[in-house]
Amino acid sequence: MNKNAFTVIAWCTSEYKKLAEGLTSDCEKWGYPYHIYELDKEFPNLAAAWCNHPKIIRQGVEDFGTVLFVDIECRIVQPIPDHWQAPLVSVREPEQDFWIKYNTGTVMADVSCIGWLETWIHLIDNWGMNALKNDAYIYWPNDIGDELPFNAAVTALDIKLNTVKLSYIDRECDAEIARGLWQNAHTIIQHPTIHHWPKEQDLVECKKLFVQNFPGDPNEAIFYFNQNKQIEAHNWIFDGNNGCYAPKEFWPQHKRQWIEQSVELTAAQR
Repeated sequence: MNKNAFTVIAWCTSEYKKLAEGLTSDCEKWGYPYHIYELDKEFPNLAAAWCNHPKIIRQGVEDFGTVLFVDIECRIVQPIPDHWQAPLVSVREPEQDFWIKYNTGTVMADVSCIGWLETWIHLIDNWGMNALKNDAYIYWPNDIGDELPFNAAVTALDIKLNTVKLSYIDRECDAEIARGLWQNAHTIIQHPTIHHWPKEQDLVECKKLFVQNFPGDPNEAIFYFNQNKQIEAHNWIFDGNNGCYAPKEFWPQHKRQWIEQSVELTAAQR
């Protein structure tokens, strides 16, 4: 695909505006036109914010034609391949059940997509998806959101989607999107979760964030803590004396206690 054949778009509120710096620098590096929609409003929870995705995508199509929508925290680490063509969405790997099969953090759309975008928006509004309470989920918090009406819309309209894999767990697979800050030879986009660290107090959830967002082998942490000193590795700080760790950008204000127990990552957990 010609690098000027699409515009990269994302959106944010004032709270997350700083996250745009990485994405915009990547677009400039690869020569992609981009636009960040800044909204002067706040959302009660993440699910409500995600339900704003289709409205932004539709606006982007109206403003620019073909767009590659990504979440504001995403990084583009390699040029977008030619086979990425609208309508495109990422599929969670390992594959999940219908309500959480897709991940709408990466969507490519053009003017031919207006119909299903409108249907997606209608279902969100009609079902009140943007007003769900925090305890409205099946297995994991926030596993019901904009992706259920997305699947309903494209299924009902028999839309033939192009899909790319989004890997949550397997760092050796051929997925072109990585859920976290790791990458391999196949990675095109990283979809990190590290920005959730400052607000996360649950030590199990913190370790999940570490496993997702540590660029090296997460098992290296055991070695670092056994050194009984403070070590910096892959932009993380490990304090072996006190058993604390954190991303470098959040150290020491948001350091957390390391836990030995293993954690379960799942593609159904957002």
